[in-house]
Amino acid sequence: MMFERKIFQEMLKWKEQHAPHYALFLKGARRVGKTTLAEKLGREAYESYILIRFDQADQVVKDLFVNGLRDLDGFFAQLQFEYKTQLYRRKSLIILDEIQLFPQARQALKTLLEDGRYDYLETGSLAGMTKRSKDILIPSEEYTLEVHPLDFEEFLWARADTFTMPLMREHFDSKKPMGALHQSMMRSFREYMLVGGMPQVVQAFINGKDYGAADSEKQRILSFWQDGMREQSKENCDYLQAFFAQIPSEQMRRNKRYVISHATPNARWREYEKPIHWLEASMMIDRVCALENIDGTDDFAVADPVFRCYLSDTGLLVSLAFSDRPYLENELYRAVLRDQLQVNEGMLVENVVAQCLKANGHRAYFYAERHPETRKTTMEIDFLIRQGKKIVPIEVKSSGSSSIKSLLRFREKFGKRIGQAIVLHHGEIKRQDDVWYLPYYMATLL
Repeated sequence: MMFERKIFQEMLKWKEQHAPHYALFLKGARRVGKTTLAEKLGREAYESYILIRFDQADQVVKDLFVNGLRDLDGFFAQLQFEYKTQLYRRKSLIILDEIQLFPQARQALKTLLEDGRYDYLETGSLAGMTKRSKDILIPSEEYTLEVHPLDFEEFLWARADTFTMPLMREHFDSKKPMGALHQSMMRSFREYMLVGGMPQVVQAFINGKDYGAADSEKQRILSFWQDGMREQSKENCDYLQAFFAQIPSEQMRRNKRYVISHATPNARWREYEKPIHWLEASMMIDRVCALENIDGTDDFAVADPVFRCYLSDTGLLVSLAFSDRPYLENELYRAVLRDQLQVNEGMLVENVVAQCLKANGHRAYFYAERHPETRKTTMEIDFLIRQGKKIVPIEVKSSGSSSIKSLLRFREKFGKRIGQAIVLHHGEIKRQDDVWYLPYYMATLL
């Protein structure tokens, strides 16, 4: 089943506005649906397409991209023969799948785009690209789109629900309480947190109508990601796996900052810097960095390496946190379904908010202030995003927490630069102390 994805409209815009001068690069984590989207474009917007999978391609095909570019007529004739597909000038698409596995094909794009007879679409991630791209000239003629897991609205679409989100937008814009619709929305959002947005997982959930089928698929994806860590970054594999496995535990900590030494005793930032950047480039994780100062400048000063680490898909976080037991024994499933999340389980809500903000194109940060003598945290804001020239502080409250002292102090300290302060909670829309309280699910509209 092919789910409706918002990014597909952006892909059509690329075809109309940027092809054939630019190749389209779909960047995203493995199993997020890049190849499916690419083939959909080939089927619906072109007379024919060829899909070249570089994790499976014959050496004959790879050699074409290295030695066959001097005779492009022969290059395309051989390609058509190998894939038994007729190409039509300006009416065919060539898909280069998992391009990071064979950067020579990426380098060849400059020549192929100058030729101009067909359009080109790449899929992959930037993880491992640098090492493989030594002495490789990477083309500048690329138009990049990021592919994220299904967002909440796309999750609803997958369930044939096209009417709920327009109603939610109306209430978001008017700031009127959701009324009877609120509980229904919360149930759907809790399902979204547990299942996540990886297309194969969503499909398994829809087909099986239970979380067991979805969890099995999530465990397969996590295993696939682990294999990718071993295959693509052998020298950093241990660091990658240690860091990745520790993410749920670090999110359960009170301040949620990732402490490198928790992954490996006595570890230093320089040992983990490359592995962390590899995971970011693979789009498996999203780092939210701390800000040191937001006064008097449009440029944020980032306190690196102080950061919180979120998984790119919240459903995968649930399965990673309890990978050692069946989902039926997973306390998080039970707590979420019963709407009984406690403070330490609020990691799920924070992760899904980070996921929503990322999907909406925000670069999120967090802010913390410590007492100069005791070094104890005196003020902490979960997320900061830009809206125009203003900074919007966002606090995420699980059912076990309610204080917004930090939010009020932050607004008082940086008043002129601060936009509307927002608290995301399990309850209804309301305004209190000039702060808007919004239900969790409205994070998808920020």
